[in-house]
Amino acid sequence: MRALRGVPAVVALVLLAGCEPDAPPPSAPPPAPAVAPPAAPAADEAPPAPPPEPTPDPLEDDLTGPLDHPDGVPFPLPDPLPPEARPRVIEGAPLPEPGPAPLAFWVGGTGTADGRLQYPRAIVAEADGSALVCDKTGRIQRWDPEGRLRAVVRTPAIAQGKPTGLGVDAEGQVLVADTHYCRVLVYGPDLALRRVYGAPGRASGQFMFISAVREGPAGLHWTADYGDDVARVQALRPDGAPLRATGHYGTGEGELRRPMSLAFGPAAGEVYVADAVNHRIAVLALDDGRWLRTIGRAGRGPGELDFPYDIALDDEGRLWVAEFGNQRVQVLDPHDGACLGLWGAPGRRPGALGRPWGLALGKGDRLWVLDSHNDRLYALDRARVLEGAPAGGRGRIPAPRRDG
Repeated sequence: MRALRGVPAVVALVLLAGCEPDAPPPSAPPPAPAVAPPAAPAADEAPPAPPPEPTPDPLEDDLTGPLDHPDGVPFPLPDPLPPEARPRVIEGAPLPEPGPAPLAFWVGGTGTADGRLQYPRAIVAEADGSALVCDKTGRIQRWDPEGRLRAVVRTPAIAQGKPTGLGVDAEGQVLVADTHYCRVLVYGPDLALRRVYGAPGRASGQFMFISAVREGPAGLHWTADYGDDVARVQALRPDGAPLRATGHYGTGEGELRRPMSLAFGPAAGEVYVADAVNHRIAVLALDDGRWLRTIGRAGRGPGELDFPYDIALDDEGRLWVAEFGNQRVQVLDPHDGACLGLWGAPGRRPGALGRPWGLALGKGDRLWVLDSHNDRLYALDRARVLEGAPAGGRGRIPAPRRDG
């Protein structure tokens, strides 16, 4: 494995999984000072400033292990597994305090103790409505729908880096994109590690930096990975045997830059890809990976995107997006990209959002959101997001797509 495409080797040591560097936390803007009436413009006055550029490409700051590893050779698992990599059931955890509005509740807070979070970067909802969250300690923690902590496990090895993607299959197994170890970890519903597949490399069935793993139709595993000149989506059998791959590095049609998340809708035939550094959602044909269309463009307005890091489709066909750069949740029509809902603003207090890496749709109307920079997990009603739709989008449900 080598430096990322177009990046000097020294810089590449920190540019591999989409974290921002240590920086002052986001905060609410100060009150605007009183402003005197504007003076008449001078004849040689400079033209108005252009609109703000998208958020600078975030950097990775936790890659402590070497980057070099032979292609096709899996990283070894520790034998025996360390105690932290064996699941623990948590009994008697308290309920969180409700609110503040619009939140139903929040959990976490900075720390490494059970129930605390250290920069959460991956989330998935389970069939019973629970949420699984992985943070930068390599821990996977499970909260039930009421917000009680139920179980904790750590991934087998973390010196090289920590996971950035989670999925759940139809059997309740937990799928982990073990990003820096270029592999998928498969856990049982009890969070005991069952098996592993994958090895570093560019060949089909191998992974560079794997950012996402999800179960798609017919029980296939779908993954996203990137690194060097690789940026692709792969379909594999549950044992890791490759079936097909699509995408390569770039900005045009059929090209991706740091694919971060995958989603499948209730209508068959399409897979959605969060093409983070291109600030768009790519839509591919499920059967052969054909490029169908893109949703969104770089920007800060409704229908525009700034580092979309996670996506999900609800039963009504709406596309939910966690925007790392715009620090908000946005709901889009998956056909024309119209904004159907907005929620979130940067800040430090509970209820504000700091660099959200992920979201998940729980049972009923529950929405889980990672307030990553503030080390929190939010629970709220989806209706609170849909209430923020611009005129024309409020209450709208996407019509089924009819091709041909």
